[in-house]
Amino acid sequence: MNLANHRTYPHALLIGLMLFFSSGDNLQAMERPLIASLSSRNSQHYLQVIEGFEQQVSRKFPEAEFVRYFLQKQPEKNRSLLQEINEQKPLLLLTLGSKATRSGLSSIPEVPVVAGMILNEQILGQSPRATGVLLSYPPEVHLQWLRRFLPSINRVSMLYNPQENSQLIDGMRKTAKQFAIEIDAMPVTSPTQLPPALKSLGRKADMLLGMPDKTAYSGKTAKAVLLSTFRNRIPFAGLSPSWVKAGALYALTWNYMDLGRQCGLIAEKILKGTAMADITPLTPEKVCYEINLKTADHLRLTFDPALIQGATKVYK
Repeated sequence: MNLANHRTYPHALLIGLMLFFSSGDNLQAMERPLIASLSSRNSQHYLQVIEGFEQQVSRKFPEAEFVRYFLQKQPEKNRSLLQEINEQKPLLLLTLGSKATRSGLSSIPEVPVVAGMILNEQILGQSPRATGVLLSYPPEVHLQWLRRFLPSINRVSMLYNPQENSQLIDGMRKTAKQFAIEIDAMPVTSPTQLPPALKSLGRKADMLLGMPDKTAYSGKTAKAVLLSTFRNRIPFAGLSPSWVKAGALYALTWNYMDLGRQCGLIAEKILKGTAMADITPLTPEKVCYEINLKTADHLRLTFDPALIQGATKVYK
């Protein structure tokens, strides 16, 4: 059975199953179809995504067999690992993280790929056999929650590298009009441009909304961004839990089991024969968030008790 064909012909997988079941040699293999996962990390959050994925797929395909692989630091071990996956001939591959997704697409040909734990669609490389669930929330979700945390804010500043995030900024500006919010996007094309941008931010910003951007937000820039917003009493919506722990006011986060569930729903469609071209990447359905009440006190802000109670984690 050519797995690549069912992207164009929705019934090819069913035909393939019939062919397999007509062959005594392949009957046992199809009684336990193999689905592999390849992860960039072997950590709690990645394992939760895998668990959510396997639970969801098992509900519709209880005969499925799952095998887990984790990338190593040594290139030679990864080559051996990828070779083993190819020899296993899985019906579908779940990849978690950018490194695993790139490795799966480049080294495991023809197998449909469902990617998770990735920030944007660029990592999928416009591959006709790849889709997945992104870690990023759409603009309307960010703005809906911003209104809950900071209902009086009407001007939102954002730091970004135009070469990396112009499209995201355009989408944010367009959506912000529905919320009566003005987006003040400040370009930062290199780390040397960050200090003057932060100085300007301190004079005019009502709040700073963080976004995935390797130039403006990284391990090297985090201290400068956090100190600037703290000293100037500017509410800062961080990018992840680590930013909230370090001093950001809040950040939207993720339910990793649910991300796995969404990946599993995509896998079900693929295994049932849906064309890959008809399965667009998804964004997280379940919104989680963390709050730093120390920062809120410093900013002289108070939150509705229900908002605090609903947080995944609260720093006091």
